Amino acid sequence: MSINLEKRKKEKERWFVFALVISFIMIPIVTGIRLTPAPMKTASAIFTEIDSLKPESGKVVLVSLDWGTGTLAENEPQSKLVIEHLFRKRIPFALVTLYSLASPFLEKLPQEILAELKEENPEENWEYGVDWVNLGYLPNGLIQVQALAKADDWSSDKNFKTDASNVPTSQIPLMKKLRNINDVSALIEITGLQGVFSTWLQFFQTEKYTPIMMHGCTSITIPEAFIFYSSGQLKGFFEGIAGAAYYELLLEKAYPQRKMDSAKMVNTGTSFAQILVIFLVVIGNFLFFINKNKKTGE
Repeated sequence: MSINLEKRKKEKERWFVFALVISFIMIPIVTGIRLTPAPMKTASAIFTEIDSLKPESGKVVLVSLDWGTGTLAENEPQSKLVIEHLFRKRIPFALVTLYSLASPFLEKLPQEILAELKEENPEENWEYGVDWVNLGYLPNGLIQVQALAKADDWSSDKNFKTDASNVPTSQIPLMKKLRNINDVSALIEITGLQGVFSTWLQFFQTEKYTPIMMHGCTSITIPEAFIFYSSGQLKGFFEGIAGAAYYELLLEKAYPQRKMDSAKMVNTGTSFAQILVIFLVVIGNFLFFINKNKKTGE
């Protein structure tokens, strides 16, 4: 009987901690408080690279969104910010994924960003097939990336015969600019999966040409990304949600009229939750030593 009571007591304590964490995460949503993100050289590097791209170059940015619901909290804000920046700069881009579960986000995210941009300025317009294209899921990841790097004409590749909605790529104006890897000014790959970015990094290049490469990763894979950043293979990357929050701050400075702040909101909630956890650890250790001293005194 006493064992069951002790078990129930521990369960109540555990749920109390869960409730506290949820409450702290909800603070920025309920109150509108946003903490100023710490400066990050890696995120600033991505911003600089994208901001320096010119629409008149005739080249296209390839954006590979290789993530699912498991890493949505970090990868979705990163993806939205990149897409928003490309839309604002009028840089044409193509969306692809090597991860089948990411396919819905290739359709969803551009529409959400466009809705926000049109609300901000109703006179602005972006046209599918001209400003961006969704090429959907590319099966056989590593083999497909190698094939893309070697192909002279992507429209002849069976996976690029149509876009994600089965519209023939021959009817999509943007695809006339995107014939092969030489027409790709930059690759932006965002993922929470192991090994996906290294696949793009190793095989999406030729002996004569390598596109600028940028990356969005989850916090747990930051050390791996730093290796490629230090070597110069990676021009910049998002360090989890913190990197996305700083990138959003840079966008706010460049475009004061923007109203979106999802990355800063998530980053603020995460920061409050981390402060709570540190506080609970300190209190827990304090109470542990108090009880230990009491037992020793007895």
